[in-house]
Amino acid sequence: MTNPIPSAAGIPDARRAAIRRRVLQALADNRTPGLHFVGHFMGTAWDEVSPARACLSIETAEHNTDAGGEANLNMVTTLVDMALANAIRARLSMEAGMRLGTISLHIAFTGVPLRGRLEAVAHCEGWVEGALTRQGIAHCRLTAAGRVACIASGTFMELPPPPGVTLAPLPWQPGGMPPGDAIAVRDLDARERAVWKRVNEVVARADGRTSFADHLFAQFPVQDGAGRAHCRMPMGLHSGNRVGHAQGGVTFALAARTACAAAPAGHRLVEASAWYLSPGEGRSLKAVAKVGRAGRRLSVVDTLVTGKGGSRTLEMVSTHSACDRPQDSDPA
Repeated sequence: MTNPIPSAAGIPDARRAAIRRRVLQALADNRTPGLHFVGHFMGTAWDEVSPARACLSIETAEHNTDAGGEANLNMVTTLVDMALANAIRARLSMEAGMRLGTISLHIAFTGVPLRGRLEAVAHCEGWVEGALTRQGIAHCRLTAAGRVACIASGTFMELPPPPGVTLAPLPWQPGGMPPGDAIAVRDLDARERAVWKRVNEVVARADGRTSFADHLFAQFPVQDGAGRAHCRMPMGLHSGNRVGHAQGGVTFALAARTACAAAPAGHRLVEASAWYLSPGEGRSLKAVAKVGRAGRRLSVVDTLVTGKGGSRTLEMVSTHSACDRPQDSDPA
């Protein structure tokens, strides 16, 4: 059984134009080194970043929501990942040039609708004692319209940039640059044109069952029978981080969405723990999910994401709870 991708247009012309303008502005902002395209596109506001805490937020709108009007999962997990990392980064140094790699990420979802203003507030809790390379530990609470929607924690390791890469300051760091000047389509370079082409291909596919963000990331899992699913996500500037690897929140969302497709019908994602094993590289990332335990009230799904050459990029274990009342008293 597969999940078909609808092709009928569902976004009014005025909203399509607004999405295209936002994409062009995100491409312009991305020309100033520091943040990545997805961070600009989702509309990240750097409300506060200090050694005490990191507070980042976005406003849900047409460009970053799913068909139901809630924030697309990629936007939520990327916001959490960024808040956690920058809480640690600010404790280590307020200066530019530092790279942090996500080692592990755990997110629990309360079920509060992810609508309105999403605010992620993260605090660095300290370091892994005795580690040869500094590893910071942080926790985060994400609220939606003032209600707690996610509780997260993560571990991040300080890493050198790839050879030949110099990391510029993030928007909140000293020397961080203001938004880029507006650019025209004719001024786009090859990588930017690839994103623009993708945007124009997918903006017309969104309908009442899917959204622009769904098609931008192309995370449409395919069910391989009961308890199994897979999904292949194309890579590009739209899904990368500051050094060109898959952004950690996007990889997390790919695994989580595939796990949801494998989980029993009526089971909703409650929490997921992911371990990052290698950089997400290649023309695409593939996620494969399998139910390890299917109960009436709770299911557990194991998911593996692989990249270039079959490299193991991420492993995830997630739990999914039944939304409907159980029919009997069988244990989960």
